Amino acid sequence: MFSRAEIQMGMKVRGHDGHAIGRIIDMSGDELIVEKGLIRRHDFLVSLEDVREVLHGEVILNHGLDSLFFAPREIPPIHH
Repeated sequence: MFSRAEIQMGMKVRGHDGHAIGRIIDMSGDELIVEKGLIRRHDFLVSLEDVREVLHGEVILNHGLDSLFFAPREIPPIHH
């Protein structure tokens, strides 16, 4: 189990299979905003319910990268 206090901006996000998905660029309520890509950037909302654990300074999700593309969770990139 994890605590929301363990999750911070800049942390890497990985899928349940261990593949890197992106990094946290913002947090809003019970959702994380995860940035994927450098040149063709996409930002996604990820619910805290989708977080399996926080391990070694990284957020591990209950699913993999493919689920982000099939769900209507993509948002316009945040300029930071």
